[in-house]
Amino acid sequence: MEQLNLQERVDRAFFQFNQTSPAYMNRLKKLLKESEKAGDLHCIGMINLRLSLLFFDLGDRNHILSYAVKAADIFDNLNDRNYLAHSYNLIGLAYRAQGNYLRAIDYYNRSIKQIERRTKKPSIRKDVLQNNIAECYFLMGVYHKSIRLLNDCLVTLRKKKPSDHINAVIYGINLSDNYESLEQYEKAIEILDIIAPDVKTLERDVLLWGYYGRRCCVLYKLGNLIEAEHYADLTIESINSGYDSYEFHRDFEKIAKLELVAGDTHRAQCFADILTKYAEKNKNTIDLIISKRVQANICIARGENDRALSLYKELSTLYEKRVSEQNAIKYESQKKTEAASREIAKLMLKMRVSEEKAERDPLSGLMNRSSLVTVTDQFYQDALRKGCMLGGIFVDIDYFKEYNDTYGHAAGDDAIRLIAAACLGEETETVKFFRYGGDEFFGIALDYSDQELDRLALRVYDKIRSSGTEHIKNPNGQRLTVSVGVANIDIKNNESTILDVIKYSDNALYHAKEYGKDVVFASYTSGDTGFEFRKLEFE
Repeated sequence: MEQLNLQERVDRAFFQFNQTSPAYMNRLKKLLKESEKAGDLHCIGMINLRLSLLFFDLGDRNHILSYAVKAADIFDNLNDRNYLAHSYNLIGLAYRAQGNYLRAIDYYNRSIKQIERRTKKPSIRKDVLQNNIAECYFLMGVYHKSIRLLNDCLVTLRKKKPSDHINAVIYGINLSDNYESLEQYEKAIEILDIIAPDVKTLERDVLLWGYYGRRCCVLYKLGNLIEAEHYADLTIESINSGYDSYEFHRDFEKIAKLELVAGDTHRAQCFADILTKYAEKNKNTIDLIISKRVQANICIARGENDRALSLYKELSTLYEKRVSEQNAIKYESQKKTEAASREIAKLMLKMRVSEEKAERDPLSGLMNRSSLVTVTDQFYQDALRKGCMLGGIFVDIDYFKEYNDTYGHAAGDDAIRLIAAACLGEETETVKFFRYGGDEFFGIALDYSDQELDRLALRVYDKIRSSGTEHIKNPNGQRLTVSVGVANIDIKNNESTILDVIKYSDNALYHAKEYGKDVVFASYTSGDTGFEFRKLEFE
């Protein structure tokens, strides 16, 4: 009889069963118990990683996190960067599904760091992770960052993996989604046309109906009803219940709304039926909310007001349930984590202690991305309690790549320290700064008036410009300068969130860059017109 070790049996289970079957899950759980008994950490890590992948494939977003965290702890301890990168990616996917986009981006970036430190070819690609980051920026409404990342993804893919049609379609669909959100519908269609040859290589697949649905949305926005209806029909016809479709439910809801505007209740009902069938099968609260919202809209369009009212009452109950679920998810993840074996629990404790100690970026001395979520959330809660303003400041070094290329990375590190020192000089109990990215910094200010926040941002800007640090590649005076974006948000009754503070200040930074750099701009909203900006100058 063939004798197989634990690792070989884990690998065999992967190929022996359908990857979403109950038999596969049961087999993995049995092997997990055996691995824990044998103390085989590598197998324990592999099984937890595959269980996390299994729940992801099943669309069970609530169970992805705990298994991925356990896998990450083990592979970190074993110094296995390849599987650690996979685990961090899954943790990011889990946080994104919970709506915790900043935390998700943090873990995607951790995954990128792991693959960049590998000497051998990684099994997860950087462009895939950048796409995941871009999706988070899209969901946060930071479309320009998402677009930049996705364009980079497509360029990299065409250059290094021209035969990878699947990821080309994914990146193209996501890029089109960004352009549609910016109401650049012609550009959105242009992107979909570019990936059309890649789409033709796909068989009956979830991406196929994702592409059809995306094209349908944009065509409706362009007023091309005949083609829009054609792609709506293709989407409906291509749906295969064997695939998990929750990634595209937002598009399906959007299509149904657009069809109702066009007076097409029949097609809207088809999409409502798809969403309802999925929701009833999976019993996920978010899916139930989406399906009932669509049904309610259809009832209103048909004049079935009593039925619509009944659905709105059900929606109210579901919204309350979702709020309690979000709290329960955190508790359940913790509960499952604590139920792990003694060895895994020790590794988890080690990781938590390590994260608590590493609150500051070693180069700049500013707080790092890991502490950003905790601190900004505390500031937001304080602002909500006081009913006061919450300000955001983004600082970005101008022509930093050119600076590094000209003076070397050691000088680049000195420049980062210079900006950090200017930021640290402004820190108080109600003002904190973070190193947000390579050459980008973020500050948060509690209970500052617009004028006080403007002066704070200008002081940081002026300290850097006044240092007189040479930068011959900077057309703005051939010295080191920064661009700064500012936003001050009135936090009231949960109507605004920390994501609004980040979004508005980031948009102001983007405007400063577009203006020509070496400038400070503040962002604010003006009625229904969206963003407006004002240039800040010393009085």
